[in-house]
Amino acid sequence: MLGKPFRKWIERDIAHPIGCVVARTGLTANQVTALSIPLAIIGAYCLYAHEYVAALIFMFWGIFIDNIDGAVARATKNVTRWGSYFDAMMDKYVEMIIFVGFAAAGYPFESLLAAASTMLNSYAKPALAIRIPLGNEDWPAVGERGDRLALLLIGFSAAILWPSVNGFDSVSLLLLFISVFVFFGGLQRMMFARKLINEYERTRKRLMVRK
Repeated sequence: MLGKPFRKWIERDIAHPIGCVVARTGLTANQVTALSIPLAIIGAYCLYAHEYVAALIFMFWGIFIDNIDGAVARATKNVTRWGSYFDAMMDKYVEMIIFVGFAAAGYPFESLLAAASTMLNSYAKPALAIRIPLGNEDWPAVGERGDRLALLLIGFSAAILWPSVNGFDSVSLLLLFISVFVFFGGLQRMMFARKLINEYERTRKRLMVRK
């Protein structure tokens, strides 16, 4: 949902300058990626302790590092397949750690729903990739990682300012909304996967006929 122009702007005008500075320290891109885990853990602990402003700060940096590590890799001319894979796996760990923090803060049911929706949404692409050849292009669906984490950070900022809405807990409402939002994104991805499978099978049939 967050378009390429917006992501490119973040990478070019924000992450790239920071990445160039970090690269001069001698840290590798994978080391920067690994920093997201302790930041997320501290953020999760702050959630548990109900230190929500501190939690928001650590959550933000734990999430934003996903943009900086790639910039470091490009600045040091050390872009690798392992680095890309490691980055993707750490992204998922960061998300799950954050949801564990929300669960420990008193939202176990809402956090479970949000985490389950996130995992189902994220599995749509790899589930298809083991069945047909697949690139890493964007899919026309809501609830991708950038969408849900931007929504989480913005929504949590609002929840800090307005802890309740018409008597309902704002954090609970936020997590439930993310769950529904990402769930529908997963359904969109399934429909798009079906379209890609049908196109792939039609192409194969045409090639077989020509042979």
